[in-house]
Amino acid sequence: MIVHHDVNSPLGAHLHVAADVAAVAGHHIQEAIERSVQRSGRCRIGLAGGSTPAPAFAWLRAHLPAAVYGQLWITWVDERHLPLAEGRDGDWQRFGADSNLRLAYEHWLAHVPVVPQQVLPMTFGGELKADVVRFGRAFVTAFDGGLDVSVLGVGPDGHIASIFPDHPGLDVDDVCFAVHDSPKPPPQRISLGLPVLRRAGATFVLATGAGKAAVLARAWQGDAALPLGRLHTNTPAHWIVDPAAAAGILTGNPST
Repeated sequence: MIVHHDVNSPLGAHLHVAADVAAVAGHHIQEAIERSVQRSGRCRIGLAGGSTPAPAFAWLRAHLPAAVYGQLWITWVDERHLPLAEGRDGDWQRFGADSNLRLAYEHWLAHVPVVPQQVLPMTFGGELKADVVRFGRAFVTAFDGGLDVSVLGVGPDGHIASIFPDHPGLDVDDVCFAVHDSPKPPPQRISLGLPVLRRAGATFVLATGAGKAAVLARAWQGDAALPLGRLHTNTPAHWIVDPAAAAGILTGNPST
């Protein structure tokens, strides 16, 4: 069951409360991908890591039509900068077990007909600065510096991608940036900048659990101390959350 709530947010976002976040999010993401393909002939999607988006990826694995993958361009909203294992270039299994790329492949991309040349990893485990420069140039060239669909998780501190509260990345005005001292391990990461996330054609914020309720309520009211609270998108974002995560928003009590 899905409940759409008319709860006003300074961010202009839409709230969808569902017991099965993966299925609801997967359906909305599929529709956004197909709209983008119909409109422009392709869809540029940025994927999050973490436990909440993974089941939505599995849903897309089962439901997104095979014909769409030829027009799907895939990258990530952030990535953990980890060394690669020995192996053949282009083998996703070379990426660390904790990488966001590997998570997406395990739950989705390894099982569907993606076009390898249309997948843009953020890092290859080399020197962090060099990887940021390489990715930034490739993102501007291959993705025109933007996303048609953005899939975001939320940390219990209100971070999105690798944009953390009280951290320099919160004010970066560029397509991407290096994180050298992430408050959440591992310390080195690469992230898209907030300006890119704000310009995405369609944005889906996924969250589950009572542990997210308080921070979601603060962000919903536009708390600028939180990265999610600064996500003023060009088109209304869709927050797809379970009842426990929505509790603070629905009661209007950020301390819930």
